[in-house]
Amino acid sequence: MTGKTQLPNVREQRPLGYWLKYIDGAIETSFDRLFADDGLTRRGWQVLNTISYGPITVAEIDETMAAFLSGDEPTMRPYVERFAELGWVRVTDADGVALTEEGKRTHQRVSERAGTERVRMMECLSHEDFQVLMDLLQRIATHLDGLATEAPRQ
Repeated sequence: MTGKTQLPNVREQRPLGYWLKYIDGAIETSFDRLFADDGLTRRGWQVLNTISYGPITVAEIDETMAAFLSGDEPTMRPYVERFAELGWVRVTDADGVALTEEGKRTHQRVSERAGTERVRMMECLSHEDFQVLMDLLQRIATHLDGLATEAPRQ
């Protein structure tokens, strides 16, 4: 792709952004279905899983989940509040969040299903292919972060 200025015909070859959005949507749908009986969405699962690694503040959760924040969802606080209502987390005055015993049991149960689903989703790739894919995506992300600080080329 280096040096090319002519873009491929999108009717013949879908661009990278198309496939990234398509895959993300497919993952979202799959996990939303998987977690429906637990009253979770993919995003809710991601927040619960983030909390499972140990005490954390809502600001730290937002930082961890930054790629998923938007104008419609500027913070993950509503997930934390819902988990507190369900008895899955306890929130301290200092805005710290930690799983309760019930939250740990819920996380363990859901985590096992999530792990099985992740394996199922990636069974079309060898371990080596998966590593190459992850390395390439991380390289592109790092490159795009660098470009974001540069002036656009004319």
